[in-house]
Amino acid sequence: MQRKFLVILILLVVASLMVSCTSSEAVATEADPNQKVTFALETVYAQLTSTLQSMAAAATATATSTPEPPPTATPVPPTETPTNVFEGTLTAEAAEAAGEQPAPAENNAPANNNNADEGKDCYHANLEYESVPDGTVFLQGQPFVKEWRLKNIGSCDWNGNFSLRWVDGEIMGAGSTIPFPDGTIPTWGYLNIEVEMKAPLEVGTYRGNWMIVSDDGKIFGIGPNAKGWFWVEIKVVAEK
Repeated sequence: MQRKFLVILILLVVASLMVSCTSSEAVATEADPNQKVTFALETVYAQLTSTLQSMAAAATATATSTPEPPPTATPVPPTETPTNVFEGTLTAEAAEAAGEQPAPAENNAPANNNNADEGKDCYHANLEYESVPDGTVFLQGQPFVKEWRLKNIGSCDWNGNFSLRWVDGEIMGAGSTIPFPDGTIPTWGYLNIEVEMKAPLEVGTYRGNWMIVSDDGKIFGIGPNAKGWFWVEIKVVAEK
């Protein structure tokens, strides 16, 4: 840019001097030499000023053009995958004892309960009382009676077609299904049910987990989601 500017400046000076000299000689051969120089300088100054103003305007236009920023991609928040695990499960032994097919191993869901959440508002129990507290000691083979007092806190009535269902652990000589007594247990009503059991013959600690089966095959229990077990847990000792 500087080299081009110098070349233009020199050409303008030379051309101005030549034009000035020729014009002056034709009009007045006896003109003052100082006037020739002054006229030439004024002409060059005017042309140079015009050129510089044009170049400055072009440079300003170039400098003020600002490129637009590229578009910014908006990040997409990750999608959370909800999880829901059914706490009560019907083991293969419990299903076999009840004459049903066990649940697939992949989801460990209870048999005849393909969608446990479907009836959670309708079927829901609360454990109010139980006999034989956890850790009660029995002799080998000693019979005993386990009693549960359950409260219906769901929106559907219970009836005699409901039953207790052994779902896991030690069955302790009881049947796998214990029918409810005849009658209706409305919402906020209570059920007292007893199960005859027998301590195992081997010394040790044993626990059996139970739930409720509705008349339409829904398995439910206690706890916030009606998916919790209630159980019997005893300690078997040898007779001295």
